[in-house]
Amino acid sequence: MLQKFFSGLVFGAGFFVAVALLGWLASSLLLVPSEGRAIYFGGSPVQEVSGGMQGAGGKQPPLYDLPLEQQIERASVIIVTRFEAATDGRMKAVVAEILKRDPGVRFQYQVGDEYASASYYPREGTDHGDGSVVFFEGAVADMRYSTTFRGDRVGGLGDIPLKLFREKCTQTGG
Repeated sequence: MLQKFFSGLVFGAGFFVAVALLGWLASSLLLVPSEGRAIYFGGSPVQEVSGGMQGAGGKQPPLYDLPLEQQIERASVIIVTRFEAATDGRMKAVVAEILKRDPGVRFQYQVGDEYASASYYPREGTDHGDGSVVFFEGAVADMRYSTTFRGDRVGGLGDIPLKLFREKCTQTGG
């Protein structure tokens, strides 16, 4: 009787492991990442894009991995925001400039609008700089990369002066 119990227990444990393994395998093979999400192959980030873009299988590196000129060229919209104190204690990111906007791109912000995704509540020990530079891609502008700046320097873009960055936007794709 005890032997029958243990054989049933071993069978049940084996069955559970097999079902769990099949479930994991099915979920990893059948779940396809959404368009535009970062996909990691062997530790190397690759961004899936649509519309016959460059690279094998329509994949190309994320915007932040490209040289600055290619970032500007590939972006469909580039904005500069400035942080302003709001009455509720937040620091509002207000669109100060639109440095680039490709023709026909749907983009919902105008100069003077709050770009809420970059707004924040100040916290001791954190520094968000004076504003941010935000890159968007696609015919319906989708945010891809953002970096802050302090004074006239954009640290996340190689500490480039904001004035020179504006000029590059005008020359490269503006």
